[in-house]
Amino acid sequence: MKRCILVGSLKNMNNYAVETRRRSRSLLVVEGKHEKDELFWLIFKCFPEMNIDIDDVWIYGTNIYKLYEDIVKEYGNDWAKDEMDVDLPFVISKKEHPETIYYRNDFTNIILVFDYERHDPAFSEEKILEMQHCFEDSTDMGKLYLNYPMIESYLHLKSIPDEEYINRKIPVSLQPGDKYKGLVKSESIIEKAVELPHRIDDLLAGDRYRVSDVEKRNGCCDAILKISTNELEKKLEEILCIVGDEKKEKTLKYQLKDWITKIGYTCENRTYWEYMRRVLQEIVCHNIRKAARIQKEDANENDVRKQFEQIDLSEILNVQNEVSRNFEKGFIWVLSTCVLLIPDYNFKLIK
Repeated sequence: MKRCILVGSLKNMNNYAVETRRRSRSLLVVEGKHEKDELFWLIFKCFPEMNIDIDDVWIYGTNIYKLYEDIVKEYGNDWAKDEMDVDLPFVISKKEHPETIYYRNDFTNIILVFDYERHDPAFSEEKILEMQHCFEDSTDMGKLYLNYPMIESYLHLKSIPDEEYINRKIPVSLQPGDKYKGLVKSESIIEKAVELPHRIDDLLAGDRYRVSDVEKRNGCCDAILKISTNELEKKLEEILCIVGDEKKEKTLKYQLKDWITKIGYTCENRTYWEYMRRVLQEIVCHNIRKAARIQKEDANENDVRKQFEQIDLSEILNVQNEVSRNFEKGFIWVLSTCVLLIPDYNFKLIK
């Protein structure tokens, strides 16, 4: 079986000065703001060992089928068949910010994160298979992680652990994408935890509390998320004095206490970041086992690393294409492959 993972291939990722081109630099090309501002922001916060700069996450702003068209414009219709050496940073930067052109040699690793989106009018089995086959190595042309049916699949756990996830699928007829987003919102056990830092920031910055100083607000949010004790009220009182209004501080304290208590990490004497690191590890393991299930490997295999090393993203795409062809009776296996970036970087991070 062909191995699609390059364990350790993403390790040489170092910080750099913005003004200069750096040798050890990783580029992530993602479809939208959610991927950059929520998912990968959270991953990099919880796994600082990955040492990837959030500024090197480029929002492409549209789907993989549009990216395919942009590659065709630059390299011609037969780029995949002719096995042409595609320079994705050049293709994207030329279109998005032509005043600053980047090239493949500017990056050590190139990662692409896009949605499957069978419902899109431009969907093509042939095109998406070409993309998956051609972009399979992050240290070469790039590595493509497809999410089924879309990015929100990483949130689609109803409990932790979720024994039903391994068989979770959605009907092809569940369209458009907003319907799947709504389904995830109604079923996800982790969405509120993922959103907590942003909810706190929005609350502090809003009309009621008006903490307009970004530095103070960031410091306040950071302090709140580092609370790891059952003495939650006391700690919140100490932090929220920046509001400058005793009555408002009290209201805010009880609101934040309610949010944090419902998530439950302080009861385990963990900070938010420690808790979410564990949640992300669970998400990764659920999706490794799910990938094995889709590939008809032994999903009950206890050796998660063995399952991980057998993952073939092209084979998974072939299966997804096959089971989703019939609009009325077809289905799509719910699967997040982009979270596999974490063990791809270093498998020890999920243990």
